Amino acid sequence: MNHMTNKINKRITESRKSKGFTQKYLAEKLSISLPTMNHYETGKRVPGSDFLARLAKVVECNPGWLLSGEGEMQIKEEYRYPFPRSSHTTMEGFVLVPQYNIEASGGSVFHSEQIVDHLAFKKDWVHKELGTNPESLLLVHNIGDSMEPTLHTGDLLLVDRSKSQVKGEGIYLINLDDGLMVKRVEWLLDGSVVIRGDNTFVSREQVLPSKDLQKLDILGRVVWVGSKI
Repeated sequence: MNHMTNKINKRITESRKSKGFTQKYLAEKLSISLPTMNHYETGKRVPGSDFLARLAKVVECNPGWLLSGEGEMQIKEEYRYPFPRSSHTTMEGFVLVPQYNIEASGGSVFHSEQIVDHLAFKKDWVHKELGTNPESLLLVHNIGDSMEPTLHTGDLLLVDRSKSQVKGEGIYLINLDDGLMVKRVEWLLDGSVVIRGDNTFVSREQVLPSKDLQKLDILGRVVWVGSKI
């Protein structure tokens, strides 16, 4: 399955058409505006887990398929009425975080067409452990070995865009000279910024003077990492 067919907006459209609903009718059933419904289907906006749970109930589709693209679209006939509690609750209390394919984008703007998947995280965990708004989160893959042994190529990184201001030292997703990278960043007392990788064999430390800070665009702080064992 390619990235385009794996996007949630495509599955929203497919689920609606499977019932023969128009966008206007489904928008009314879900108590949202027609433009919002259109944006969900075109990928201009990313729907939240609450919306997807309500949509799955209205169009009688498998919420697991709607969320991830895996499994069958239709739920079993014997479970359609009432909507199965176990399937419904799989998305309640969770937030969908978009995963972007931006390693080659060369820019600091995140576009909906760069979204290749979504992962669900518990809302309570996001609020209590990360102390942030779930809407500020995004996922990217780490590329390269400059941050080893802390991060490895292919690691999935959870980035908090609300933490785009450097406070002390941390690992950040940055744009420097039109190149996206994940580096350790630290402010110095004179206003300059130190940018370095943890792998000193392949990564040089770079000091950016305060007069050149306009070259640095800090996109967010890495707050969680997922990797294969």
